[in-house]
Amino acid sequence: MPQIHEIDVDEYLYDSVRIEPLALEEEYVRMPMDLAYWNQRYSDAVREFLTAKVAREKTLAYLYIKCREDLIASHAKPTEKMVDAAVAQSDELDQAHARVIDAEVEKSRLGGVVEAVRSKRDMLISLGAHIRAEFQREPSIKQPERK
Repeated sequence: MPQIHEIDVDEYLYDSVRIEPLALEEEYVRMPMDLAYWNQRYSDAVREFLTAKVAREKTLAYLYIKCREDLIASHAKPTEKMVDAAVAQSDELDQAHARVIDAEVEKSRLGGVVEAVRSKRDMLISLGAHIRAEFQREPSIKQPERK
């Protein structure tokens, strides 16, 4: 069951990427805030991904030493392949890989959200230019020229 916070974020995401045609001025006003928010979330996801990759490398290094020592305690002289096999079978390494995968998926998801918000921004800019062009052609809306 989703938590309240997750539902709020999903609603905010929906509001961030849809265009309310009857409230264009409000859409223009909120656009920088939406873009900043989702860029921050994406930056956080990139940081989490990179942190998980570093943690995985540290886990790998730790496990290599630990598995080698364990094998030395039980065998005369372990080979590199024996140590590699022991490391590859470690639950700790599996967990570290899973954290990297989860972080990369979230980074990718948020990158898509940022791209969608940027597309919305571009659409609003285009729509604004189109509306201004329409107003310039409409004789009843034209303002009198100043002398």
